[in-house]
Amino acid sequence: MIGLISINHKTASLSRREQFALGEEEAVQLISQWQGEQGLLGGFVLSTCNRLEIYYEAPNQVTPELESTLIRSLYRFKRIRHSGDESIFTTLHHTEAIRHLFRLACGLESMVLGETQILGQLKEAYRRATTHEQSTAVISRLCHRAFETAKKVRSEYLLSATPISAGTAAVDYLRQRIANFSEQPVLILGAGQMAEVIAHRLQELQHPMVSIYNRTRERAIAFAEKHQIPSVYSDDHLPQALTTSPITFVATSSLTPIITEELLVHIPQGERYFFDMAVPRNVDPSLDEVPHLHLYTIDDLRSQQYLSGEELHQHEEIRGYIQSMVQDFLQWCDAAEVRQTIGLIQQVSHQLLDKELSALPHDLSEEERKLISHWDEHLRTTYTTAIVSALRELSETTGLKTYSKTLLQLFTHIQGKLPPHDS
Repeated sequence: MIGLISINHKTASLSRREQFALGEEEAVQLISQWQGEQGLLGGFVLSTCNRLEIYYEAPNQVTPELESTLIRSLYRFKRIRHSGDESIFTTLHHTEAIRHLFRLACGLESMVLGETQILGQLKEAYRRATTHEQSTAVISRLCHRAFETAKKVRSEYLLSATPISAGTAAVDYLRQRIANFSEQPVLILGAGQMAEVIAHRLQELQHPMVSIYNRTRERAIAFAEKHQIPSVYSDDHLPQALTTSPITFVATSSLTPIITEELLVHIPQGERYFFDMAVPRNVDPSLDEVPHLHLYTIDDLRSQQYLSGEELHQHEEIRGYIQSMVQDFLQWCDAAEVRQTIGLIQQVSHQLLDKELSALPHDLSEEERKLISHWDEHLRTTYTTAIVSALRELSETTGLKTYSKTLLQLFTHIQGKLPPHDS
């Protein structure tokens, strides 16, 4: 069964979210740990500026006890003292978790409603899980159906007419608040996906004075060439880059602040604007107390509305389509469970047959053994076919999953008492 543990901009402040942010290596390590300690079949982690979402597949029902165990494990993994308050986390399972993922892929759960960047982030999270063999057949099907849903929503509804993201929203946010924004030099600090979005938006606006800083010079140059940025800074030249630009968008993958009070000591005083897009934050939060510095974070985008009224009216239609895709996936899961049950029935019947044949007297002739084996196989096939046919018929006519689940539990119990089957 699919489960979800989430902390996001709706349930927790930025200061709390950044405590639980997971880097790529951490994400892989956490899922691996849960597979080993909790017996999970697989999972993937989405960690962005607005949310941490951990999707996982459990071998059985997702219980409140399992969810609480996983949350406590996350606290230990991040070395955060567990206060007992788990209200900042949202836990969903199966139908609700699946619906949430589909809505998320479409940008309907984002702070900036309808944003497009989240889909790319989800694809990267799934790719990482696949690379490290942490995906499963169910997770793979789930993700591809979510991607398919998002693609259709964006191509067939007006929602696709607004290709926005948090990066785009951040640029527009400062444009609305800085009177002479178009006349001010702008620095982009970072060269990742968020920085790409910011640069693209500035290109659309034909902003004349943009600079790029990245610690690695080769990457900074490649980024500048791609986005036609004339000024490039790298290595130890961050102070010089900041000196030339009063407006800075900070979007790196650093786990600690890059813009600090110590760094700004070397920068001439004057009005400066920092939009920190990162989680954990890349700009020391204490700088917000300095009079001539203006610090903005991803949470400042909460009040922004980027969909037109006509687009908002389509939400009901979009919700209906998403629900149909959720039901389609649930039906696939039910069919997959029936197939799993059928496979187990056939496997256990083989094991029972092997067990009985191994108890035959040793003085039987080869012809007698073949005859007994033939009729045992015939009876096994007859009984197995009868059970499987009845299961298929009941599942198709009633739509109930109870029969499959009961048989799965029953034959799993029987299998546990049998010697391994040599295939």
